[in-house]
Amino acid sequence: MQVIRHLLHPQRQSLINRWKKASSAERSLIVGFSISGAIFWLGLAGLMFFFIHTFHGVEIVGTIVLRKLIELLLLSTFGLLCFSNVVTALSNYYLSDDLELLLSLPISKVNFFFARFLETFAQSSWMVLSLTIPIFISYGIVYGQGISYYVTLAIVMTAFSIIPTALGVGLASVLVSVFPARRIREALVLVSILVLVVVFILIRVLRPEQLANADNFESVAAYMAQLQTPMPILTPPSWASDVLIASLFGRPFPWLDLTLLLSATVGATAISRWTTSALYDDGRAKAQEARVARMAGSPLLDTLIGVWTFPLPPKARAIVAKDVKTFVRDPSQWTQLFLVGSIVIIAIVSVANLPVDSFRGPWMQTWLNGLSFLILALVGFVMAALAARFQFAAVSNEGRGFWVMRTGPVTAKEFLWAKAYPGILPMICVGETLAVSSITILDAESAMLWVGIGTAAALSFGLSGIAVGMGAIYPDFKTNNASKLAASPAGLLYMLTALGLVFAVLALEAFPVYWLISTQITEKPITDTQWMIGSICMLMALLLCVFATFYPIHYGARKLWERELPNGS
Repeated sequence: MQVIRHLLHPQRQSLINRWKKASSAERSLIVGFSISGAIFWLGLAGLMFFFIHTFHGVEIVGTIVLRKLIELLLLSTFGLLCFSNVVTALSNYYLSDDLELLLSLPISKVNFFFARFLETFAQSSWMVLSLTIPIFISYGIVYGQGISYYVTLAIVMTAFSIIPTALGVGLASVLVSVFPARRIREALVLVSILVLVVVFILIRVLRPEQLANADNFESVAAYMAQLQTPMPILTPPSWASDVLIASLFGRPFPWLDLTLLLSATVGATAISRWTTSALYDDGRAKAQEARVARMAGSPLLDTLIGVWTFPLPPKARAIVAKDVKTFVRDPSQWTQLFLVGSIVIIAIVSVANLPVDSFRGPWMQTWLNGLSFLILALVGFVMAALAARFQFAAVSNEGRGFWVMRTGPVTAKEFLWAKAYPGILPMICVGETLAVSSITILDAESAMLWVGIGTAAALSFGLSGIAVGMGAIYPDFKTNNASKLAASPAGLLYMLTALGLVFAVLALEAFPVYWLISTQITEKPITDTQWMIGSICMLMALLLCVFATFYPIHYGARKLWERELPNGS
């Protein structure tokens, strides 16, 4: 245990050092991030309390729904934890940068296994548990449970979360002994994205919200019959749900289910340790296989890059070419394109399944026009998230090689504009696709279509400028995973700033759009004063996007070039 504590000490100490060495601005970001997380947690708990309290007052049906919610929540959580632990275990046990140092130390395989096991458990489970625990706490408050319920909840959820970690570590060791670790991780990430998209689209196509319609009573009855079907027996979700449901609803305590859950935790951990110890050396050797950069060396890619970067000066052209080839060479980055495509598909399917049939009567077209304008907020959110994943991390992706750029014959502004250039075209494509598709699906008027096209184009430049500029102000050249930057305190600050731009632009556009829509209700033409005010608002929205494009890059360039080299980054 002493050795395991020492092996976990660097991760704990790095968090402490990050706080001690952080500037006042960075500490403010961390505090703001923590406060925002606490507010979100309390908001989720309050929302679930309202939902559970509402159904708790419904006789018969409410109890069945709340019981089934626990079962479905634990079943889905178990699946997510299993998948997440496989991906995390691959990184921690086979691909982590500190493995060469750790494996050279005089420590046993058992201590190494449990140290990485606890690290994998924490990294894979904290977010899922932080989302599920408020729900179970809300259950306890609604049903008036005492301290015994919360003690049971802590024991059950701890054991329930350890089992997926044990399964994930064991499965990762088996897979690595057969396939290269990097390819497994990339394939799992890709498969997870595709599965989530298919499941979401299936749910939206089925439109379960129709069950609330009294006209569909037969389907509701069939659905309630389905709700009473039991979960698969002899599985951890079934054992955990039986224990928690019995604690909540005052049933006899299922000691057998609790014993099965705890024994499964110990057994799965032991089997995982034995499997990993037996297969680790062979799997670690296979994890060292280098990638074959097929696409990055393609003459076709060189031609496309040359055409794309033709308007740029030579220095910026070289930086863009380097970034594009790095992006293509790293599957952990280009596989994110599937995630982008999935988000676009999910957004379009969600718009297509909106209950627009309820907007009937002479004002139906007015409602659809107003809804199409509100949809632009969704478009802006997706674009902001896209920029957070790719453009916000563009500067940090230089890593410790940033000193090469810093000491090279390139200015800070040239460097940042070269970083912004590759992301602007994808931003425009995603924004215009979402805006045009959504407005077309809603069958809004052509004027709303042009508003959507203009808004998406302006936000593409504005959000790109903010992302690259703030990425230069708050870079992290020591990270080995660019996707984590979007979830950092600086990433949260970017998202708040980006969403502020989106809502500010839409607020300025709201006045002319309102006057345009109101003409259909009042059947009166827009006055000259309204035309003038509307034009001023549209111009201010455009100028705001222009400011967001240039100023963050100008300020970020100055802050970036002031950084110490090389270890100060």
